Amino acid sequence: MTAHRPAMKNKTWPGDGLERAPNCPLCGSSSRNLLYEGLSDRFFFVAPGEWSLWQCTRCRTAWLDPRPTEAAIGIAYGRYYTHEEVELPQPRDAFERFRAALGNGFRNHRYGTRLSPASPLGAPLAALLPPLRWPVDVAYRYLPRRLPGKIMRVLDIGCANGVWLELARGAGWQVAGVEPDPVSRSRARDRGIEVRESVADWLSKGESFDYVTISHVIEHVHDPLMLLRDSLALLRPGRGLFIDTPNIDALGHSIYGRDWLALDPPRHLILFNRDSLATAVSQAGFQHIRYRPRIGPFSITSLQSRQIAAGLDPFSDESSPEMPPPPTLMQRLRALVTRHHAEYLTLTATKPR
Repeated sequence: MTAHRPAMKNKTWPGDGLERAPNCPLCGSSSRNLLYEGLSDRFFFVAPGEWSLWQCTRCRTAWLDPRPTEAAIGIAYGRYYTHEEVELPQPRDAFERFRAALGNGFRNHRYGTRLSPASPLGAPLAALLPPLRWPVDVAYRYLPRRLPGKIMRVLDIGCANGVWLELARGAGWQVAGVEPDPVSRSRARDRGIEVRESVADWLSKGESFDYVTISHVIEHVHDPLMLLRDSLALLRPGRGLFIDTPNIDALGHSIYGRDWLALDPPRHLILFNRDSLATAVSQAGFQHIRYRPRIGPFSITSLQSRQIAAGLDPFSDESSPEMPPPPTLMQRLRALVTRHHAEYLTLTATKPR
């Protein structure tokens, strides 16, 4: 049996918690097309109301209008994945242990970790076969090599429960975070991580960092350009930025439409494409903007989008005859090689010296 989760269409978002956003939040254009109306929270099933998603005809960025105000957006996070503690899977057999040892060999070589077991073959194998190292590089968010004998600090904006910062700390970084959600912030602090409620809290203290990461966060904020400018201000000259965010031009979006996982209304206020994100990062003052390769997200987003289409909880292992068919072989192959239609936009940039 499958359990369908009730959508929140029978309830409305508080009227005083809504604001209009008639112009593109990125380029300011008023020229737009309606992509979808009547969207509802079919991801976490906690946010009431229906939502309209528009797309700018100039830069093709998509955004909600109307949208929740900053004061009311917390309603949409009553249930969220960062509230849960997740245990990482352990190798189950000899092959998985050997694969983990190869991965640890590359991690120790590239990121300065001291993981065990580790195989010395991991680093040269990753150099010969780049796709093998891409998942590790994305997991570590392309952290730069630490300078010998120097304390290097990383700030994770939207650090959630601090899991990633714990990973960075294991690579020898001094870690800090920003997290507005009180439940997630508390969990991060339980890990011994210094976390503040807002970017402004760090700016007001005159803090500076060697790396800033914004992973699946920029799509949640009301003013992404301000976030990028604040990130620039927090970085030391010549230091780096990492961003990961859904791509409105994704293959998954073209297949699943309004059922695509990453629409996630009303938590996702804005969705970028490859060009508009690079433009925003450049306008904020960054240079050396580079998109990074990655593999893997399509298989996950595809499954969860199919569950959403069937009215199921996408965080469960449920299935149903009502689910759309799985991706074809050609779609899976396309997902491996596509750039402009990748599920996520993974970008690094640097602050000028």
